Amino acid sequence: MTVTERSPVASVVDRARALYGLSRGTQATLSVAQPLVAALLADPSPPPGRLALATVGGLAGFLAVFATNDLMDAGVDKRRFGARLRADTGPDVDSAGARHPLAQGLLTRRFALGWIGGLSVLALVIGALLDPVCVLLFLLAALLQVLYCRLATVTPYKFLVSGVMVAVGACAGWFAFSTTVDPLPLALFVLWMFAWEIGGRNIPNDLADVTEDVRLGVRTVPVVYGSRVAVRVAVAFLLVAFAASGALAAVAWPVFGAVGLVGTVVVGALTLLRPALLLVRDPGAALRAFNLATFHPVGVLAALVAGLLLR
Repeated sequence: MTVTERSPVASVVDRARALYGLSRGTQATLSVAQPLVAALLADPSPPPGRLALATVGGLAGFLAVFATNDLMDAGVDKRRFGARLRADTGPDVDSAGARHPLAQGLLTRRFALGWIGGLSVLALVIGALLDPVCVLLFLLAALLQVLYCRLATVTPYKFLVSGVMVAVGACAGWFAFSTTVDPLPLALFVLWMFAWEIGGRNIPNDLADVTEDVRLGVRTVPVVYGSRVAVRVAVAFLLVAFAASGALAAVAWPVFGAVGLVGTVVVGALTLLRPALLLVRDPGAALRAFNLATFHPVGVLAALVAGLLLR
């Protein structure tokens, strides 16, 4: 075998790594915790088979939506790499696998479309089996993702679209297990998801990318209003998310119980309040804050499950 030849195994591994990066596999997998929390709020004793089906459908949906984001931003990301703006800023949950494989030419656009289409069909079929409302919520979340990408160079207020998108997608877990709406816990859940996405992921991610976004013409809160304002906005939303998660655990006491409530508060202190403190002390720690906040819904899910098991 010559130096330029690659073994079939190496090619398969490279393709898998590229697909994992396209769909931000780690982030997508962690995101499944969001609808699962909603599912357990709606039905604390879900049928195992239905729960497994919802988990697979949720994962397929998140993989498709994150890949869509990469597909829509391929042009901007290509400019990042072409201008060598993308630097190694440290460990990043989003960077697992090949980073922006379309922009690097590791995948073709046609292959990416096939991947997104296949995952979307799987998510839609499972959603239809669970409840038609899940299908509508998935389609709405996908449309909001496209809108968010289209607004990249238009307005810094696109972070609001991102917050709504995450809240909408997460709510699918509720309607997969219940046809009724309990207004207060569902409203707190929506507020929690909305605030967490903006304060924990969206704005910290923009703070980490501010230098390259300025050169590429991407309009974000730190680019337009400065890092100081961006930190204040992020911290405000982090505090709202902390309050909303605690209030949700208290309102849904029959589900969370004492263990779940205490666990939710502890998780919030570690993955919401600590990132807020990091940002206040040093906006340059935005990536660390992002990484910590990313694990927040997973921690709340763990607290909720612990509460259920120890009721």
